[in-house]
Amino acid sequence: MSVALGLFYMVKFGVENEWLERLYPSPHEWSWISRWLLRSNHGQVNGFQNENGLVDWGNVSSSWRNLVYRLEHPDFDGKGLPPRLEQERGLGVEDVSKTGLDISSMSEPWRRGYYEALFGSARAAEHLDTWVLDRTRHIAFPPEVVLGPSNPRPKPVPFGTCSAPLEENCEPADKSPKEYYMKILTTRGFSTRQRLDAALAFADWLDFKGRTSSAEDIYDWALDIAMGGLPIGVNNVVDTKTGVINEHATYISPNILQATKSLAFHHAQNNNISTALPIFLSVLRAQRDLLPTIKSDNAQLDPTTTSSATSSISSFIISMFKPPIYPPEPLSGDEPVKRTPATACEDAAIMAHIGEILFSFSYQKPSPSLGSSALIMSSLSSYLFPTQSPDEEPPGLSWTRSSVSLAESTLRSLTSSRQKTVNEATQERCAECLLMGMHNWQTMLTMLRKEEQRERKKLKELSVKGEKGKQPDSGGGWFWSQRSKVRGSEMEMEGEEEGKWEREERLIMDRGRQVRRFLREEGLGKNSGL
Repeated sequence: MSVALGLFYMVKFGVENEWLERLYPSPHEWSWISRWLLRSNHGQVNGFQNENGLVDWGNVSSSWRNLVYRLEHPDFDGKGLPPRLEQERGLGVEDVSKTGLDISSMSEPWRRGYYEALFGSARAAEHLDTWVLDRTRHIAFPPEVVLGPSNPRPKPVPFGTCSAPLEENCEPADKSPKEYYMKILTTRGFSTRQRLDAALAFADWLDFKGRTSSAEDIYDWALDIAMGGLPIGVNNVVDTKTGVINEHATYISPNILQATKSLAFHHAQNNNISTALPIFLSVLRAQRDLLPTIKSDNAQLDPTTTSSATSSISSFIISMFKPPIYPPEPLSGDEPVKRTPATACEDAAIMAHIGEILFSFSYQKPSPSLGSSALIMSSLSSYLFPTQSPDEEPPGLSWTRSSVSLAESTLRSLTSSRQKTVNEATQERCAECLLMGMHNWQTMLTMLRKEEQRERKKLKELSVKGEKGKQPDSGGGWFWSQRSKVRGSEMEMEGEEEGKWEREERLIMDRGRQVRRFLREEGLGKNSGL
């Protein structure tokens, strides 16, 4: 019985590892243990090996560190690596730790796997930030459950978990994420896209920790990384002081777009509206001026529709007995970006963010610092909405409405039979953009409708008191100006069935139900949270 049970677990272990290898391929030149650590960590993080659906970040962090050690040690998978570089100076970033290795002599699959290990270590360290490790049991705990003088009122541990640790037995559960990110940024041999992704993740973590100044330094560094990958002779693409893309730039790379958009999000989150808006608008202008991708007739054919069911099944069976091919090297992000049908979703996302910023700013006190942004916004608005008058509706509402229409029309085109070659991730991003725009639009209309109702109530009270010809308080502004101009005693508020914003809110709710029904039919937008 024990032999049969042992054979069963051996077969189960082999099948699981073969399945994980196909989901998360590992470099074939690595040793078996290193390859197992890579795919096992990916499986734990993505919930494929967790019975309760919770990730044991302490175990994940330990496994990533073990993998990094094996890849850097010459007795394991680090053969051929040169000695560690000397620590660089003058990076301009606070708390710079030791620099990385020179891995430029290693193969591309090796470098890519090493990057996954370092980036995974950084992500695990983020989850374990402020956590402690019980040295006696090698288990990670949150700081609020530790028993000791520094925590006089500890919280109880969840039911069914290990008992709370003693403070004298605890140490930090992991290094700071900064050390892993800095190691990636100072390692020689990573591609521009890899270093850029690490810099943006590092800056995002610093923003989360409230270290705004340090985060801005890293965002600037990320922009330098993106610009450093451009071909020799390509200059004046981005103004490094403002982050605005030059309107006359002819060479725009995906890395440039990603770095500038992330910088704009950073400024918007920290209420630097006058800095964020010009960057957003320059990105939108650059995306709309991209050259379209030229597709051949053969590129529109879906290969899955030309193969028969028999050949597909036979190919699947044969592939089970052959090791999976390691994916080809991805693009570095330094190549010029082309406009595709999916780019319209990126335009819609930028327009939704611009609309959100403009609308929220309209509820704040006017600031003189918005002057330059307002001029740029006004000029681009005339380009995007040539028939619209600025006084017709609140700032930002037209941007949000247009972003929803653009995202919906693009998504319906991408999910049609003619566009089945578009990957599912692109469709999911477009669906999330559509839902975000719908949510923002409905939120704006709810606020406008409440303001409109207050104005109507105020006018009704004035009419009852006999104050004829008195207009509503100017604080209502555009909320009421286009709907109800007071016409003396001839105005009767009781005759108004529903206001402008109340009517549009009802229509957008109906449209929202139709959109969600469409997304359910396509199986999209499940993880949007909206």
